[in-house]
Order: sequence, then C-alpha cells, then structure tokens
Amino acid sequence: MPAGVTARACCTMPDAVTNALVIGGGLSGLTAAWYLADAGARVRVVDAADRCGGLIRTLDTPHGPVETAANAFVRSPRVDALFAALDLAPARPLAVSRKRYIFRNGRPRRWPLTTGETAGTAARFAAAWARRRVAAGEGETVAAWGRRVLGAAATEWLVEPALHGIYASPAAELSARAIAASRPKGRREFVAPPDGMGQFTGRLREALAARGVEFELGRTVDAPDLAPGRPTVIATNAPAAARLLATHAPAFAAAAGRVRVAPVSPVTAFFTPGPADLRGFGVLFPRGAGVTALGVRFNNDIFASRATLRSETWIYAGAGADAASLTATLVADRRALTGADTAPVAVYPTMWPEAIPVYDDWVTAAAAALSTLPPWLAVAGNYLGRIGVAGLLDVAAEAAARLRGAAAR
Repeated sequence: MPAGVTARACCTMPDAVTNALVIGGGLSGLTAAWYLADAGARVRVVDAADRCGGLIRTLDTPHGPVETAANAFVRSPRVDALFAALDLAPARPLAVSRKRYIFRNGRPRRWPLTTGETAGTAARFAAAWARRRVAAGEGETVAAWGRRVLGAAATEWLVEPALHGIYASPAAELSARAIAASRPKGRREFVAPPDGMGQFTGRLREALAARGVEFELGRTVDAPDLAPGRPTVIATNAPAAARLLATHAPAFAAAAGRVRVAPVSPVTAFFTPGPADLRGFGVLFPRGAGVTALGVRFNNDIFASRATLRSETWIYAGAGADAASLTATLVADRRALTGADTAPVAVYPTMWPEAIPVYDDWVTAAAAALSTLPPWLAVAGNYLGRIGVAGLLDVAAEAAARLRGAAAR
C-alpha cells in the first residue's frame, strides 16, 4: 500500500450499491472505482487487457522514461486531492516550458502571424464581439468559426495547428461548440507524478486493491454479461460502450456508436544533446508546412530529470504503418525543423488504433444522452464532452456519484 493511503471501511454507500461493477481498467475506470470504493462499495474492475491503465503507461527504457500517451494533468482540486491520497508529490513544469512554437515558413516561431495578419485578426475579432457573434453556431465547425471570427490567417496558423495537435483531427471535422465545452476554463497549470503518468495509475491500482477492490484482467465483457439492477460503470471507449449498451440504453448507444475514434501514434526519440537545440515545450506543425507530425514535445524542458539524453515525443495522426516507417518520417520531420540530419540514439513508437474521439456533434449528443441511462448504469470516458486526463477524473467522479444518487432515491 502506498504511504499515506489507508483502507477505509465506510458505510455511506446505500445497500443497493454495495456491489458495483466497473468495465474498463483505464484511467476512467480506475478513478470511478476509487470514488465508489471511497463511498463504501465493494467493487470489481474487469478489463480485456492484461494490465490496467489503458493508453496511459510510462515505459522505463535504458535511455529514459517514455510516456505512451498523456504526460501531465491540468491541475485542479480533484487532481490535487488524488495526488495527496496517493502520496505523490506533484512535479511542476520548468520555466523554459513556457516557450511554445508554431512552424511557419521553414522555422519555429513564438508568434506565427505577420504584423498585418495580427492587426486583421484583432479587428475581425473585435467586430464579431461588438455584434455578439463570437459564440459558435449550431453545426459550425472550428474551421468555419475561425474564419468567421478570426480570419483565414489566424485559422490556418493558430487555430488549426493548436487544435489538431490536441484533438488529432482537422479543424474542419471538429465541432466548435463541442471544443468550447471541452476546454477547461481559466489559467491552466500542469502537474505530473515524479516518475511519470504510469506511477499515478500504478499507485491508484495499489490503493484500490488495499481497499478490497477486485481486478479481473484479460476478460472481455459482452452485453449479456450486464445484470440489470447491478450498479455498473462502463469505462470503455465509445464504440465498445455502444455495443455493450445497445439493449439497456439504446438512445445513448445510438449516439455513442456514431462517435469516431481517431488513431494516434506518439513516437519518443532520444538524441545526443547539442548547444543549438531548440528549448521550450515544443512545436506545432500546421498542415501544409512540410512536416507530417502534428507536433513535438521537448520532454527534458517540460519536467526535470526526465532523461540525460535529449528526449522528444513526436505526435502523428493515424496508427502508423510500422515502427520503421514512423522512424523514417520522424527523422525527415526533424531535419525540416532543425536543418540538421541527426540520427536518433533510440526510438520508441507507440501506435494506438483507437485513441482520441473526434470532437464533432456526436460527442455533444453522447453527453446529452447520459440522461437516458437507466439508474443502475453510468458511463465514463473521454468522449463525453471533456478531454484531457483531468477531465477524465471529473467524468469518472460524476459517474460514481450518479450511481450513489440513484441508490439513495
């Protein structure tokens, strides 16, 4: 059991929810199990994989740690509370990570717009604000909203690369309303476990086991396995949730079944450090800029003690043909960024065929359809209107609270 974590025998959970099932052992499922166990439920977590954590994992390689997905949380009271409960001292970003770049005309720039484009963007936004036309319209894509409110230059060189790098889908495929609803409000501060994101999921599973939560890994759950009336959290991706809930929650299943899931391939490469290395959080690459990657993170400049070599994570849309082709593409992209033909010391690709939901109108529809679930069912996942690992914690907490509230009525 992690230091500072104690098993709690709590009697606040009503009798009807003393036995709960969580389907999916990724971050959403583990967090839902945490809040159910926190309220006194006996919980079983079932996952088809042979390990918990889902996409989130930290590989301990001879060259340094490799994150297979997210590298940090957006700080929030819930994140702080979980870090404290798991006895994790949050690592905070280095000052140099405030430098972020967008690639334009063959080089990275802190601000990619020209003076004239900046003035035009400001004037266009001011006009939209004065007319109260900044809010996204029904069915409006991010690309259409950007051109209408900010203009073509800002859409191409700011909006498109920023959102493509986060959501792994072009702005023309993203719903402006869904994106606006999914983004956390206010100033964002990032924190990470000192030994990587896998440390968080590992500690969480240890703490759950200490509370008596049972884990059944390597087992696929089918729709007939669901027992109506048994409190259940579905913490899978959208396609799997739609298959499981087609009978018990047809309206939700219909919406979730239309959510597309984009493949993503993060590739971490290690290089010999050099004095000419670009310093900062990383670089975003607009489409048409001559680089295949969506972006690159400079891991050594984000959190301390990540590796002695220079560690870079390049993000690619798509599942990737194979490791060799991804490596070749990365080398070519890095040559375009740096102007140098430098061979990596080591490359660690991760290919996720189903990673990030496409935030179109079906994400909004799936979130709205949560109200149609029967009271014994709850759903948690990254396709319910909030993206990012901190958002997953919130959705999972709400799923657990739904089951508690339904049992109390």
